[in-house]
Amino acid sequence: MSEDVTTRLRASWLLRDLTAGSVRAVAEHTIERTLQAGEILLAQGAVSDHVYLVVEGRLRVVLDHGTDVARELGSLGPGAVVGEIAVLTRGRREATVVADTPATVLQIAAEGVAELLADEPGVADRLAALATQRLRDAQLARQLVRLFPGVDPAVYDELTADAEWVRLLAGERLMDRGDPADAAYLIVSGRLRVVTEDAGDGPPAEVGPGELVGEMALVEGGTRTATLVAIRDTHAVRVRPDRLLATLSGHPDALLRIARIAVRRAGGAHHAQGGERRSVALAAVHPSVDLDSLADALARSLQRLGPTRLLRSRDADEIAATSGSGTTAAGAAGVIRVTRWLQEQEQTSDTLLLQIDPEPSAWNEIALRHADHLMTIADAHAGPAPGAVEQRNLELLPARSGSGDRSVLPRRSLVLLHPRAALAREAPRGTARWLAARSVDAWYHLRRDHPADLERLARTIAERPIGLVLGGGGARGFAHLGVLRALEEAEVPVDIVAGSSIGAVMATFFALGHDARECVRQAKDTLQGIIDWTLPVASLASGTRMSERAHRVVGDRDIEDMWLPWSCVTTNLTRREVSVHRRGSLLKALRATVAIPGVVPPVVYGEDLHIDGGVLDNLPLQHLRQVDPRGPVIAVDVAVGPGPQAGEHQGMGASGWSLLARRVLPGRSTQQVPGMATILASSMLAGSSRERDRAVADGLADLYLGLELPRCGLLEFEAADRLVAAGYEAALPQVREWRASLPIPAAGHGPSR
Repeated sequence: MSEDVTTRLRASWLLRDLTAGSVRAVAEHTIERTLQAGEILLAQGAVSDHVYLVVEGRLRVVLDHGTDVARELGSLGPGAVVGEIAVLTRGRREATVVADTPATVLQIAAEGVAELLADEPGVADRLAALATQRLRDAQLARQLVRLFPGVDPAVYDELTADAEWVRLLAGERLMDRGDPADAAYLIVSGRLRVVTEDAGDGPPAEVGPGELVGEMALVEGGTRTATLVAIRDTHAVRVRPDRLLATLSGHPDALLRIARIAVRRAGGAHHAQGGERRSVALAAVHPSVDLDSLADALARSLQRLGPTRLLRSRDADEIAATSGSGTTAAGAAGVIRVTRWLQEQEQTSDTLLLQIDPEPSAWNEIALRHADHLMTIADAHAGPAPGAVEQRNLELLPARSGSGDRSVLPRRSLVLLHPRAALAREAPRGTARWLAARSVDAWYHLRRDHPADLERLARTIAERPIGLVLGGGGARGFAHLGVLRALEEAEVPVDIVAGSSIGAVMATFFALGHDARECVRQAKDTLQGIIDWTLPVASLASGTRMSERAHRVVGDRDIEDMWLPWSCVTTNLTRREVSVHRRGSLLKALRATVAIPGVVPPVVYGEDLHIDGGVLDNLPLQHLRQVDPRGPVIAVDVAVGPGPQAGEHQGMGASGWSLLARRVLPGRSTQQVPGMATILASSMLAGSSRERDRAVADGLADLYLGLELPRCGLLEFEAADRLVAAGYEAALPQVREWRASLPIPAAGHGPSR
């Protein structure tokens, strides 16, 4: 052991508090190295087991981000520590370190560092703090490259020349609506939720690593238009307004990039096919849930959609160098190892699945603080009350404000597991009891060992669920069932359904678990002869037969009790607005959405009257986009084409007695004037066509099927077979072509297969 090495070790700021004995112990694992100018000390991506102290000369730190020009992160002189991240985290080198001048370094082997960390907590803390800062700097460099690909690297240095790091614990706010627009922020790690006054009933907007927020209010002036709250621990960089504006004005490429981001946000960015990374915590409510097997199967399904990693506490224990405790409690070094490990896994995966332990552990707290989404798995045949494990998990969620504000919580969903025997039985019952016992954003039904259900859940987690919107159009709605047959043949899965009027009825048969053939049988049995004409005081039909037929199909089931998420729209006549039904009585919602004004009596909700959804929104694309903002959506419109035509001899007036005589007396003209029911229904469809045209023009549907169908009366339910065939023939070529471009693998189709 060289006395010179010992002296130089004692002079380092890192080891300044060590005793002479501790320094000598480190020196046993240390050698001195000399480098020529241009010589590489550490190569980015390489595995290394040494830490270096710079004694003389200068080193350059360079980040290769996959472009022709590497990014220089900084320069290191005498006293600097190099290579600590890879040794602490047992990972790969973050960047390349090359000698800028002739240099001398002390090379400390990993085993010497390990002994030092175990014996000297102060050194461990200092080394962990240094590694944390450098990890953040490296993450910032990568996010800048992602945000401004192909832009002159000088832009990165200009933007961050005097940038300020901001750390937010889960539940803390980055900005509030109405605050002065005094800075922009680049999100480096973590996730924030966007809270606005006009948020719809769908999942809230969120921003993650690599996104720039607050830039539009800054450029335009004024105040913030939304609140951003961290739903997990987050790091961001605050960019001064003069710095941002000066940089953008001097670099047109960067300015164009910002403009494109603004345009995408203004348009809702609904075509982003699940490109953002996500972390999902999986937790079981009951011991009867085999979470290990379910998590493995779900990870395999997600892997088909993109890089996926399933992480458990035993994996964290191995990284943290603990043994079987599930605590990941190996001091500062263990914490930074696990934190760095999670960051690495997230950077290389589209989806992280974090399996929660059934018993309390430090891993559970780490995983829940890292999760964007808590998915709770329950046995559908067990009691609905939250279990002890579930209660503990909720206590660990990052609701730091103590106010119960949902905006500071990760997304929460409930998965109810059903036995495989349910494949041959009717749809679930009693879901409302589960939802009443807990606050969740969404719920899903999953049959054990049923691949189609598992694939559907995977697409939902990956933000790629396929939505199907079925529009109103009276008897022409039978064509929807032909489209379902075409989707089956083309192996296009459907994960969410929504409808208006007759479209909601057809969606119901499907969501209850029937394939296209069975949907046709049930629809014909239910709808043919459904109009029971009555004395036209309140309406042309009494609606009694319609209610009885609907009850025969759905009974007293709730909307929540279907294999697929289902919703419909009605027109609130009292408030003159569209109402969306996602929970509550399925029978009542169905009866309301088909209440053609003047033909069928309205349905009462509280003090309000609800009528056919087609009056205001016959093709509820906007609604489904709120529920499913990212996944592909198919919209089927059966109300296209001309409406009823005038009779040959129809003039400025029409005698009811004369029209009746034409229908019943022999030898009279057979030219018919459209009946009252047809005129009323057609008027309703004409009134909502503008809303449909706007939604289609805005690109809210990835596949719009505007079906030209054979002429038939809007209440001519006896034409079912030819309408089903026409819908199938019109849709199949378009569906096949679209399926070829769909970026998801083929899967079992429909709830029943």
